[in-house]
Amino acid sequence: MTRGLALALRLVAIAAIAGALWWLLRRMDLARLGDALASADIGLLVLAALFSFVSVTCKAAAWRTLLAPRHPIALRRVVRYEIVAAAASALTPARAGEVLRAWLLKRREQIPASETAAVFVVHKLLDALVMLAVFAPVPWLIPGLPAWVGRALALCALITLGALIALYVLSRRLDPEKPATWLRRFLAAFQLMRDARQVGLALAIFVVLWAAELAVVTTVLRALGLALPLPAGLLVLFTVNLAIIVPSTPAQLGALELGALAALDLLHIGREPALAFALLYHAVQILPSLALGLLLEVRLVTGRARAIDA
Repeated sequence: MTRGLALALRLVAIAAIAGALWWLLRRMDLARLGDALASADIGLLVLAALFSFVSVTCKAAAWRTLLAPRHPIALRRVVRYEIVAAAASALTPARAGEVLRAWLLKRREQIPASETAAVFVVHKLLDALVMLAVFAPVPWLIPGLPAWVGRALALCALITLGALIALYVLSRRLDPEKPATWLRRFLAAFQLMRDARQVGLALAIFVVLWAAELAVVTTVLRALGLALPLPAGLLVLFTVNLAIIVPSTPAQLGALELGALAALDLLHIGREPALAFALLYHAVQILPSLALGLLLEVRLVTGRARAIDA
């Protein structure tokens, strides 16, 4: 994909997000929105931010688990890279923090970019697999949901499983006699999926991760006095993650809010408290990582240091 095409697709995504947000919020009562935000329980928001940090730590632990057989790294270092990557993605479009993480792993841990790219893909696919397993009961737990929710879950599951199987098969069919190009090294790294113990541990970590993510959602909802059942929190998580699949704006600003608003609209929550939830939910996820990331690596996060060697 050329840079111009990628930019065009991102602009289309941003325009679609802006249009959908305008449609949902065109009759917003700003006074009610302000009241909802002002009524939020600060203590519960702090608790939600702590749950969010548990989620960040789990993401880092999964990275460490998948890297460990060939590149053992202390967990605290991987957590640092995860926070810095999240902070950089909060300030730049298209999740550029992922590129920064790859550079940090290459520069400071001597891990080839091809292996980092492969672990990134496996990390995302295993994460999605657990996410979809957690979300699978939602259409049965919340009566009256539109058919697209179940269809989207099924389609995402098929794509995720298909990608995992295809990459694993390709990695097994590599001819070791042929030259080791970057693509071949990338595919060879997928053989890490042959280690059942390693993959099983990563899956267990992702279960804890999604439990923490659900805790963030339910805690922010309760901070606003919205005592919805756990399946409702799962629906919010699903639509939010569906909305941010395509990288668009820095910190997925707008896309995340759109996903949260869509879910809460299905749950018959008013637009003002729904938007208050979306804004506070986004804040407790982004602001702590941004602050810590700037504290740890301010020059890298803000782009004042070079992220790629000449």
